[in-house]
Amino acid sequence: MAALAALRSREAEERSEREYEDYLVIYDLFAPKSQLPQFASAVKRMAAALHEWKSIVYISREEMEALDHELSVANKPQIFARVREMVGVNHAEEIYLCRNWQFGNSLLLHTYRGAWKVCYGDSIGIYFSESYFSPAVPRNGQPLTTVVRRQLSRLKHGLKNRITGVPHENAELRGVDVLDEIHFDVGYFLLPAILREIPPMPTKLVDKTTTAQLFRELARALNPAQVAEQYGYLAKVPTVILMTSNFSEAERMPAEKEIAAYRTFLEALRLPRESVLVVKPHPRDGAEKIQIVGRTLRDLFSDVVLLTDPNLFFMPFEVFLLQAFLGENDEAPRGLKIITFSTACLSLPVLFKLNPIIGFGSELVKTSFFENYITGRLRHEEDLHLAVQTLARHGDHDGLN
Repeated sequence: MAALAALRSREAEERSEREYEDYLVIYDLFAPKSQLPQFASAVKRMAAALHEWKSIVYISREEMEALDHELSVANKPQIFARVREMVGVNHAEEIYLCRNWQFGNSLLLHTYRGAWKVCYGDSIGIYFSESYFSPAVPRNGQPLTTVVRRQLSRLKHGLKNRITGVPHENAELRGVDVLDEIHFDVGYFLLPAILREIPPMPTKLVDKTTTAQLFRELARALNPAQVAEQYGYLAKVPTVILMTSNFSEAERMPAEKEIAAYRTFLEALRLPRESVLVVKPHPRDGAEKIQIVGRTLRDLFSDVVLLTDPNLFFMPFEVFLLQAFLGENDEAPRGLKIITFSTACLSLPVLFKLNPIIGFGSELVKTSFFENYITGRLRHEEDLHLAVQTLARHGDHDGLN
């Protein structure tokens, strides 16, 4: 959604009579391997519903790994030519990416180095740097981005070994270390500095009406009548929505501690037991984990609804919110509670004037997260609380950045 919001903003700004052919490349989904085909299909379906694409290409994890390996045995121009062949584009005027780090992003930036490079950020259009979630590390005279990238890789592999007792079988792609960093020409963000980091590139604001309109268009396109028929009753009963995140899949904490942390946090809220709990998975959550979450929380509520159908599992939460609760008038039922643990909370005050509950709190963070991620998580939760307070106070994003 952030990519299309940036694209629409730039098109409106240019008002050019030139006609562009737009190509969508899907890669680096970072979901459990068995769920990747469904995730990619869902992204294709949503993208096609919102925009006319000349082509939509999915580069699988295996193909990315092959390209990474080839970088060590072939020269770079050969690899870049291979990428152009896969994408179906020899020359690009513009390239839109969420960030300029991680192997897939770096590879595309190098392949289309002459293009105008646009950053649209993460989530609904926010910026955070590569080091944002990383613990402080000694630089030893090296560039900070290099140190952070290597430290994150070591942490990831070390934690994987700690969890499984065996070496990480899906090793970090190393090609990013041999590709020099390429900077963006401009960034288009809805909330560029909401996490207290200033984007390093020139920045332009995306109007919130552009982002809101995209969500409404998608809500109208993706079986709204079916969703309303199946879940519309939730707007008439006390409902709590739990938006999980992929903490254990991203190796920030063990799965059993993540699930226990959800329960402990919900118990502390003392929510009415007659409420229905709706669990909206993060698209990178493991499907089996969500089933366990449902069983673990079932005794706390009158009913638990898991949004595990592929059409809902990978759908942005904002679309389900519109279809099942808000409709066209954008009025949420009184008493609706939405519990979040990530930047997913930010769209609620900006687009829907809703006040989310943010978890986990310092005590649960300290007892649940791996040690190397505690400091970063505590800072992130502080940033989220400050962001929501600021957004609620201003009513929109104008003048915040």
